[in-house]
Amino acid sequence: MPRRTLVLAAILLLSMCSVPSISAQDSPLPGIEITCVNEENSLDLEVISGNAQAIAICTIENPSSFNEEIEIEYDGDGLSVAGPESLTLAAGDEQTIQIAVSSDSLASTIYNMTVSVQVTSVQGTPEDWATFLQLFLPSDEANIVAQVAEFVDLRVSSQPSSMILSSELMQPMSASVIVTNDGNVDDDVTVTIQNSAILNERDIGWNITSSGEGNTINSGGGSETYTIRFNPNPNMQEESFSVVIRVKSNVDNSESVDVTLVINTTAPEESVLDLTAMNIPSWAYAAAGTLALLFVLAIVRSVTKRAKKASKSYLDELDGIEEDFEDEDEDFEEDFELEDLDDDLDDLDDELDDLDDFEF
Repeated sequence: MPRRTLVLAAILLLSMCSVPSISAQDSPLPGIEITCVNEENSLDLEVISGNAQAIAICTIENPSSFNEEIEIEYDGDGLSVAGPESLTLAAGDEQTIQIAVSSDSLASTIYNMTVSVQVTSVQGTPEDWATFLQLFLPSDEANIVAQVAEFVDLRVSSQPSSMILSSELMQPMSASVIVTNDGNVDDDVTVTIQNSAILNERDIGWNITSSGEGNTINSGGGSETYTIRFNPNPNMQEESFSVVIRVKSNVDNSESVDVTLVINTTAPEESVLDLTAMNIPSWAYAAAGTLALLFVLAIVRSVTKRAKKASKSYLDELDGIEEDFEDEDEDFEEDFELEDLDDDLDDLDDELDDLDDFEF
């Protein structure tokens, strides 16, 4: 080292010691200082367009009586950092700089950034200052604590998006709601049917069950499946309506996602004589009942009359048959005489006698 440089440095150091009341701004030696916001409190990186971003603020001060050229270096500890790399500060001056910080990872990781400043040259001083700066390198540094802010990002889908409930088949139907947590913090969610009154009015039963042990969904793409089961009502009408399924975050009360499920209901098949489907008033049923009763009474009366008439005719016919038999009996008695029978027997004896006289 040149002797002249050593003498100069010794003189400057002795002068600093011999003048204790001198202010920092009047320092006879070059120097630099830096302070940053968020050296203790975390700088939150907000998620924007798929990555996390923030702006860090630091102040660089020249406490000496010389104009200085400053060089700035950054260690992002895994973060991407962009800021001014050099600047010029007049004696006793300071300047605030902004540093853009970003992260492709959305994990809620804590980072310790470092910003370093160093005096590279002093303007308006003898050439021997260059040798002095190479030996002493006036510099300073500050730390910045950074972290990707916790955020909730829920993605919800349903399978199927529509279903049919049949009041004839009476078969329960189910829909699956898949909830994915794309945020960087584990989340507890609540799944409900927002307009459940539309189901209650139609007496359609429903319940929600989870495929896991609880409602906590892990961050970074964890998912959970919720099953919604619907029980049809045999008296449903043929119609179509929508229910809104809401998934709400318990970490961020303002974060919720809705999906719509279309439900089509079918009524039982109507028969030709299904009077309930005709919207017939009650008085019409009473009138029809009265007419039916009168009609039945008329039929009974007609059948009774016909039966009486047929019975009388049958009896008359029996009487006629009986009279015919009586007439025949009388005729038989008149025609049949015992004397005629005796004559016939005498004739038979004569014929037998004739046979005895016949010789072969």
